[in-house]
Amino acid sequence: MKKRPLSRRDFLKLAGVGTAIVVPGALGYGVFRSAQGEYPVEGSPYVENLLTEPLDGSVPILLIVNGDSPNPFGLYLGEILRAEGINCFHITDLSTVQAGSLEKYDIAILAETPLSAAQAEMFEAFVARGGRFVGMRPDSRLAPIFGWERSDGTLSEGYIKTESSHPAGEGIDPSTLQFHGAADLYQLAGAQTVAWLYTDRDTASEYPAAALNEFGAGMTVAFAFDLAKSIALMRQGNPELANQDVDGLNGVRTVDMFKGWIDLERIEIPQADEQQRLFVNLLSQLSRGKRPLPRLWYFPEDKKSVLIATGDSHSNPQPFIEQALEIVEKYGGHMTVYYSPQIVSDVGRAVRVTRFWLTDHVPVVSTVLGEEFGSPTPFVVEGWRARGHDIALHPYADAGLEQWLVYWKEFTGRGYGPVSETVRTHRVLWTGWMETARLQASYGIRMNFDYYHVGPSLQKPNGEWPNGHLIGSGRPMRFIDEQGRILNLYQQHTHFADEHLIPMDVPGWGGWPQLSAQEAVEVVKDLLNRSVKQSDFSALGGQFHIDPFQLGGDPAEKATVFLDGSLAYAAELGVPIWSAQEWLEFTERRHEADFKDVTWDANASSLTLSLIPRHEADSTLTVLIPAAHTDKAISALSVDGVTTPHSARLVLGNVEYVQVIVSTQAHTVKADYA
Repeated sequence: MKKRPLSRRDFLKLAGVGTAIVVPGALGYGVFRSAQGEYPVEGSPYVENLLTEPLDGSVPILLIVNGDSPNPFGLYLGEILRAEGINCFHITDLSTVQAGSLEKYDIAILAETPLSAAQAEMFEAFVARGGRFVGMRPDSRLAPIFGWERSDGTLSEGYIKTESSHPAGEGIDPSTLQFHGAADLYQLAGAQTVAWLYTDRDTASEYPAAALNEFGAGMTVAFAFDLAKSIALMRQGNPELANQDVDGLNGVRTVDMFKGWIDLERIEIPQADEQQRLFVNLLSQLSRGKRPLPRLWYFPEDKKSVLIATGDSHSNPQPFIEQALEIVEKYGGHMTVYYSPQIVSDVGRAVRVTRFWLTDHVPVVSTVLGEEFGSPTPFVVEGWRARGHDIALHPYADAGLEQWLVYWKEFTGRGYGPVSETVRTHRVLWTGWMETARLQASYGIRMNFDYYHVGPSLQKPNGEWPNGHLIGSGRPMRFIDEQGRILNLYQQHTHFADEHLIPMDVPGWGGWPQLSAQEAVEVVKDLLNRSVKQSDFSALGGQFHIDPFQLGGDPAEKATVFLDGSLAYAAELGVPIWSAQEWLEFTERRHEADFKDVTWDANASSLTLSLIPRHEADSTLTVLIPAAHTDKAISALSVDGVTTPHSARLVLGNVEYVQVIVSTQAHTVKADYA
């Protein structure tokens, strides 16, 4: 008698109720043990040992902070320098600074702090003897060396505007730009104004925001406000709005901290990045006659942007994730899928893991169960990762941060681990000003995509819907908390999201601007054009949800047009399409590489330096060497003794650089000027 073929129902019985009984004998109790998942190993969320020893002057810049300052944001200046690629500085505490160690450096940068009379005299003497000095909202004792005189009062939450006639303003957006915190008011007494304070977007004051001065044989730069604090607040939001739901969306989210904080008339401008570039322009001016300042370029090779492709997936079946990944692969890119698994019991998870095993290892079961259960199996996830994509955790936090443990356990219990080092929280819910960031850093997460352009609070009073830089930036930087501690977690903005731009019949969807899918593509094109063609130089985070692909019909069509059109234009411009994990790895390589032994032979007009990466990798970094110094231009360039072309040029701010692409290994670079 012919055997009846095993039906779908038979297999579902086998893989369902029956499996829970059969598997302990067939596959072993280990299935149940592994299906219980793991919890994260907690560690310190903070970056340790940021201070430098010894202070040997082997690099041009010394950053001086005060751990006892009423303003705790001083260490963030180091993050600003590294974000700008000025990886040639040492850090020390004010309490340890002596005249002898100070003299070894070309430029000293002092974070906002009160000074004693003796400390003020030490810095004044340093400048008088030819040192270069930068002060952030400096102590009034230092007013003479900065060439200005204190006036009564302060200006808070205002704007700055560069002086168009000053060389330091070259390459900086000429619009008024926001600053956060308070600025002291000064009258000029010999200094040159680099930027002016504005009381609001359109009203100029008579007071300088930044000034350049010559004093004795040296030079100084002063900011009337603390640039470090201002940029931290611009990027991370208003602390007074922490834990407040004010943006018109249900739930406390990151975007709540930007209501009334970001000027929607300036959101198109990366305001924080522009002010950081102004800072570096000034450092470049101070370096004249001293050692040239090498830099590391923001992006891989000579690229002027990166598109970080991400997509949140709420338990979507495998075929729909695959559909999105294939579109990304069509343009040579990779994607991070932030996956929210359905939460089940330990027993239910063991049954599911057994189904996964049967699907992956028994061909006939794979055929029958593959479409029925849908969830990607560990084998499929492993395959996606082998193709260069990343499947990362997308935890819910509606019931509090404790839910992180529930989702971590489910994710790893399914066999999807290890948990990747980047994250986006469901609905970008956020606790405290930095409480969520501290938790993520303590769990080993290294890059956060929760700062996210979404919601009705981003509409202008005139009805327009601007797009751009909610956090004032297109580049990653590590968080700083309320106590001035640097968190081992990078903040990367998600600049555009399908759920914000495009109306779709998807649960919880917004689509407030009511754009068609093609109109949403034009938003992405504009952001890419600003980065590549207008020198915004931004890494653009994109959100392309998986859910519409599963819904089919109109949502799937719109999602396809948006994803395909956005990536097609990025590819047309030569912009790399990377996963979040790829971007994190590049960011860490660049951030942790150091320039050392930076020397300038004035007689030979020759610059020599070493590039020392902390972790060698099969990758590249792009070194930027000033194309001219002391009125001479580069005439020869070598890397590790091998002559290297020096024709590739890039203008960044007010400096023209020679670009040198090197492997992520230790190198010695030598530039001769004539």
